[in-house]
Amino acid sequence: MTNLDAVRLTAPGLYTAAGPDPAALWEALVAGKNTSRPSGLPASPWPGAVDAFLVDDPDAATLGVHRRVLRTSEKQARMALYGARLSLGGHGGPVGGERWGLYLGLPTVDEELLRFSALDGLRRAAGSPDAVAALYAREVPPFSGLSHLNSTAAAHVSAVFGLTGAMAAYSPFSDAGLQALVDGVLSVAEGENEAAVIGAVGPKVHPLLLPQYEELGWDGAIPGEGAAFLLAARTPDAPAAAVRLAGYGRAFGADGAGRTEAIAEAVRTALRMAGTDAGGIGWVLPDAVWTPDGRRAQRAALDAVFAGAAERPAECTTATATGVLGPAHPLAHVLLALHGLAGGRRLVADGAAVREEDLDIPRVLALACGVRGQVCAVVLEGGDA
Repeated sequence: MTNLDAVRLTAPGLYTAAGPDPAALWEALVAGKNTSRPSGLPASPWPGAVDAFLVDDPDAATLGVHRRVLRTSEKQARMALYGARLSLGGHGGPVGGERWGLYLGLPTVDEELLRFSALDGLRRAAGSPDAVAALYAREVPPFSGLSHLNSTAAAHVSAVFGLTGAMAAYSPFSDAGLQALVDGVLSVAEGENEAAVIGAVGPKVHPLLLPQYEELGWDGAIPGEGAAFLLAARTPDAPAAAVRLAGYGRAFGADGAGRTEAIAEAVRTALRMAGTDAGGIGWVLPDAVWTPDGRRAQRAALDAVFAGAAERPAECTTATATGVLGPAHPLAHVLLALHGLAGGRRLVADGAAVREEDLDIPRVLALACGVRGQVCAVVLEGGDA
């Protein structure tokens, strides 16, 4: 039997351009800190911007692994491994085993296996097997086939921490992180796992990210890199004051005129499951939607849901300090909500600025609106809700 009340969300691990924890992100937003830096690309593919929201690529010492692990992974997998380490390092108890699961939201693979110059070299050398073999030996990094598979992120996290319970991966849109959250919590609530490591990763900034975004209707929002992780555990193993997932709603494939209603209905479903209504939400963390249609649909849906509330809850997103994090963005919002609920505070967007104020109602709504019409809404409650 599903019992969401028995599961608590703990051990936040967040790695963004603002720093390695939710507190650093909170402070950067309030201070209006510029956390972007030069992208390092030969020519910026993002009009009007030469900077991006980058994170340092974790090395073997930071990850706590043998350096050969770096040969079978790429930056997205390493960000995932580091996010999991940040989370589980704060758990304070034993980790791993056959009833510890893993649920990940992952971006698309965004790097070519061979450079274009190497591909041209293969074309010219096609008539000579020896020349082809020499070019492959020179141009193709060892284990490149493995290192460019997103599944290696799940494999490395699972192997390093001994997570051999039920697991799943979701890709590639922004709803993937919240889908992982919901299913990870359900796996614990239904007894499939005793604990679930839940995480999501943003795509690394790379020239091939631009055509992917453009094909999906990208409006020019600056992308960011990072990872967001947390732990879902049953009440006996989690602090009594920890946050819980009180309700959720999902929709898939909504498009056109139906997208607004799909988002609104997902929110209403989450509210009903949480035993509350629009007046029972103290803070809203909308998705950092980066398509014009998606942004308009999310705004219209929130207007419809909160039209009858006596006081509309404050809203805030993290994009000004993190960039757009893809699957990791809504889950980063969840970690920001955990931080706010723990301290009874919230962040409020005030034009270009962000201010901090009391969170009088310890209940937060977080949204994910995927560009293909996938929707996920979750309601989070503090221990005193």
